[in-house]
Amino acid sequence: MVQEALTNALKHARGSRTTVRVRHSEKEITVQVSTDGTGARSAPPDGGERGLAGLRERVDILSGDFTAQRKADGGFVVRARNPRRYPLMTEPIRVLVCDDQALIRTGFATIIGAQPGLVVVGECGDGRAAVDLAARVKPDVVVMDVRMPVLDGIDATRLLAGAGVANPVKVLAVTTFNLDEYVYEALRAGASGFLLKDTPPAQLLHGIRTVASGAALLAPEVTRQLVGKYASRITPRASTPGDSPLTARELEVLRLIASGLSNSEIAAGLVISHETIKTYVSRILTKLDLRDRAQAVVHAYRTGLVT
Repeated sequence: MVQEALTNALKHARGSRTTVRVRHSEKEITVQVSTDGTGARSAPPDGGERGLAGLRERVDILSGDFTAQRKADGGFVVRARNPRRYPLMTEPIRVLVCDDQALIRTGFATIIGAQPGLVVVGECGDGRAAVDLAARVKPDVVVMDVRMPVLDGIDATRLLAGAGVANPVKVLAVTTFNLDEYVYEALRAGASGFLLKDTPPAQLLHGIRTVASGAALLAPEVTRQLVGKYASRITPRASTPGDSPLTARELEVLRLIASGLSNSEIAAGLVISHETIKTYVSRILTKLDLRDRAQAVVHAYRTGLVT
């Protein structure tokens, strides 16, 4: 929203001073972008309505409130108030690392522990130890290897985050293997996200923060794998786009997700921001009562949205 407002300011208010103010609380985030009247250009042919429509779209997908008006000095001000989707994280995110390979486990713990806002509260080498240790140290997120001795990561995930667990823990599953059914089974067991072990450190850290906030994360290459492996097994049921609670743009985004595209690829194709795509994905999952991108892919094939 700030990006769009600043773009409009550059186009229509050359030479003026532009100010961005952001206020946030536990409940909402308010953003205001205003220009003064010095050096203002004449009104554009469309009256600036296309730019305002773009701003309204970005605020509407967050279920926020939007206002725009001219100021007495000839400048312009736009203001958006958006509800905060997740509570502020006032305490560090507590992470438990579980991998049977000591070198990888130590590497993960070192990377995670060096980041502000993250703290490693335990390390272990098998799924049984992860379940027992989680009960003691109360992690927010467990970074869980899939293939391990004693109790594998899938069964451990089911005990930590599966259906019927009283106090489920967020699990971010990681594995070297992406060409088997472990991905699908880990997600079914309750994992909030799935990454490959060769993922860059920044993506691992992003994944931890994402699942800790309550969102789901699925590496794009894993989505493509699920499409290839399971789409042919799904029998579409009769439905039409008119039956869907999604808007036309949300249906378009869902089709692209089901094609295995990443958020960045979708944003580039639709010429909108990466953050806007993330919001669309969140709204799609909420409206369809889906847990993650994997379920979104299955839904798209099952409803015949893609074939």
